[in-house]
Amino acid sequence: MTGGGTLAAFFSQPKTGGRYVSGNTEWAQRLAAEVKSVVRTATEWAPRSQQVHLGPSELGVECDRQVVGKLVREQHTNHVFDPWPSFVGTALHAALAEAFEADNHRLAPLPGEPDNFRRWFTEHRVTPHPEHSGTADLYDARQFAVIDHKCLGDDSRQKVVDGKIPRKYRRQLYLYGLGYARAGFRVDRVALVAYPRTRSTLDGLYVWETPFDGTAVDELVDTFAETQRRKAYAAAVAAGQMALEQVPRTPIRDECYFCPFYRPEGGHGPAVGCPGTVG
Repeated sequence: MTGGGTLAAFFSQPKTGGRYVSGNTEWAQRLAAEVKSVVRTATEWAPRSQQVHLGPSELGVECDRQVVGKLVREQHTNHVFDPWPSFVGTALHAALAEAFEADNHRLAPLPGEPDNFRRWFTEHRVTPHPEHSGTADLYDARQFAVIDHKCLGDDSRQKVVDGKIPRKYRRQLYLYGLGYARAGFRVDRVALVAYPRTRSTLDGLYVWETPFDGTAVDELVDTFAETQRRKAYAAAVAAGQMALEQVPRTPIRDECYFCPFYRPEGGHGPAVGCPGTVG
């Protein structure tokens, strides 16, 4: 293509106009659909999504049916979950691990600390229960704290600010704390760092912490007892003695949407899956 006239003719050709849901042209909208497909596939095939082993992040969930469904590897029925929060959270965790590892190389030991002192332990595998190991986000060897990263939307973050910590988050922290303690680390406290997923600055970052003490022991004892009860349900489901739909459920509006066995139609007919907060 040469000459100004040819270029002018090319750029004067009719183009599809208008505004669309995901793009300003039909081509843009098609590309948006393909990008979404790549993100969805990446989320579905991420190691965390493919995991069949139940770790500390699953054991503290309040709903028996969700945990039992994972134990028996029930087919997922959730067709409304958007993968973006999970994708962003996974990317944030990876970036934070790099950031804290880099900080290890910049830190100078304090008086009394050895020359090879390492403050931050990232993505460390711990085993609070012989059958339920997991990867803890962060340990601070200077302040003897187990830390978990959470990338949260405004509503979930506000609950943390208000001190309304979801049970599953609290028990996950205690389980990671126990795992580190069993690995020989000193654990004085556990902390949740809530990162703002929907804000443009770090000003929204908030930390909730609590001592690793008798309260943690009480919750851990209850968690392990609850896990054994759920395994009994799972054995009954696997043996065909009961259906997953017969396992007690605990619908929580903020949680059901993310459950792999959520199926809204389940509240209005015989569709497979749990109706969640519907019905």
